[in-house]
Amino acid sequence: MTTSDPSEPESARQNSGDETAGVDEIANQEPGVTEANSADDKSRNRLGRAAVATLIGLVLVGLLQWNASETDHQFSNMATVLLVFLIGGYVLFQIHCLTRVRWNSFVVPGACLLVIAGFIGMWEFEGFSGELVPQFSFRFGNTRPAMQSVESDAGPESDRGGVPGNEEKDSSVALASYGGFLGDERTAVIAERHFDVPASVDEVKVLWRQGLGEGWAAFAVSGDKAVTLEQRDEEECLTCYRLGDGALLWMIKHQTRHENLMGGVGPRSTPTIVGNRVFAQGATGVLWCVDLPTGELVWSIDLVEQAGWSQAESEAMISWGRAASPLIIDDGICVVPFGGPEQNRESGRSLIALDVNSGKVLWTAGEDQISYASPVLLDLGGKRQIVSVNESTITGHDIDDGSVLWKTSWPGQSNGGANCASVVPVGDSRFLIGKGYGGGSALYEVKQSDGQWIVDAIWKSNRVLKTKFTHAAVKGEVAFGISNGALEAVRLEDGERQWIQSRRSRLGQGQIVVVDDVIVGQAENGEVVLVAADSEDYRELLRMPALNTKTWNVPSIAGRHLLVRNDREVICFLLPGLDRESAVDTDRQ
Repeated sequence: MTTSDPSEPESARQNSGDETAGVDEIANQEPGVTEANSADDKSRNRLGRAAVATLIGLVLVGLLQWNASETDHQFSNMATVLLVFLIGGYVLFQIHCLTRVRWNSFVVPGACLLVIAGFIGMWEFEGFSGELVPQFSFRFGNTRPAMQSVESDAGPESDRGGVPGNEEKDSSVALASYGGFLGDERTAVIAERHFDVPASVDEVKVLWRQGLGEGWAAFAVSGDKAVTLEQRDEEECLTCYRLGDGALLWMIKHQTRHENLMGGVGPRSTPTIVGNRVFAQGATGVLWCVDLPTGELVWSIDLVEQAGWSQAESEAMISWGRAASPLIIDDGICVVPFGGPEQNRESGRSLIALDVNSGKVLWTAGEDQISYASPVLLDLGGKRQIVSVNESTITGHDIDDGSVLWKTSWPGQSNGGANCASVVPVGDSRFLIGKGYGGGSALYEVKQSDGQWIVDAIWKSNRVLKTKFTHAAVKGEVAFGISNGALEAVRLEDGERQWIQSRRSRLGQGQIVVVDDVIVGQAENGEVVLVAADSEDYRELLRMPALNTKTWNVPSIAGRHLLVRNDREVICFLLPGLDRESAVDTDRQ
């Protein structure tokens, strides 16, 4: 029994009673109520953490993508994927902890497994884009276009009669040759334009469209024949199509297959046509010389075997396959990158030269590991020479014996930040070289002084012409190129950017060829884009749909014929004829 002090104020006694009642009330509360409040607080905390983490992730991803144009889209995408995994995993963990208390501990893992299984069931992984974006295709109803075979589709030319229903007199024969990688001169520049720039897609005719094997080769064109390399199942094939209708005329096969998760499947070099001979190098090192009219094999050589490598050793050193196109010099020498173990340096491993008629080895030269670039022939310092871009150097070689005339550093790694671009001539005794992976470009001058070769960098910049799978094309005092996925014009005098393609119209890791005053761009997503070769401003002339999937192949321009292909399909366009009289009148005005 509780007694109260009569002298204590009434209010104090009342407050004391309230406090006592509060204590009693708390003491009498159900234990589950307190636990429920605590659980609610924890739930709110976990939801708050998940929300904050998501917000931080969105901000960081936004910053990475916003800055990608100035840095490197590939690196930004890699960092974005890493962030998504880390922050996404943290958010899922918080949700898992929340659902484990309220419902069941298997809700989140089960839902994740269900989503993954459903995605795998519906979509097929097809590799990565040139900027390391994973690419998928719908599994159902997404069949590859049918390929031709020699036995069933080609037949004698007289049986086919050119293009059915096509009245164009020059639709079956190219008005100009496109002899190999980046054109006859291997510069990505074609001096004369034989087509009129179409005002609309309706003015462009599709001569033929059909499936072909995998690979990143382009077409070489001569007369009525177009030659390329492709992978058909387990066979690497050199194939010749009739230009007018796409009939497969002949095919040379070799039992081998190159495949890489990042680089894809199949050969990646472009054949070279000189006269009636075709020279082609497959991704695994087989080099062919074939008669163009008949498809008969003249000679072949296995470069990997010649170098003393096993195929496994070759793939370990050159992960993405041999990509160089054969260089033919004076119709007598065929030059390609070689390769070989470190201990065989004294025998030469940068380049190998073979007799074009017999395939006999004439010389091997250089001590540097090969890259993915093609050798070129330049006049530097008053001397005609072969210039080779190697894994981490650029070297000049004497044509007669391959001896190294000069060397300069050009950092790279054939299994990482690889060198893919060849040198491009710039006036007398200068060349331009570029690379991706954040590398940029440089303009070099090569000269002789007192019997010594001197190599000077006129300028270097990691801000412009960050070419990755592509090359710059030099026209006058300007170089055009796809830099970090965007078409760009750069002044050669000092390496200053003149203009760059907007983010909305980027070509991605595609390719370009300059034809007189027009840039023919092959976007990575398959579109064909025509742009004015203007040093002042970016002016898009035409954008037309073409291929539907990832395209790393260089477009081939032979007169009015435009051949575009990727790793599953080829389209032969016929561009409108050039109205020469109208063009002359316009020039006079």
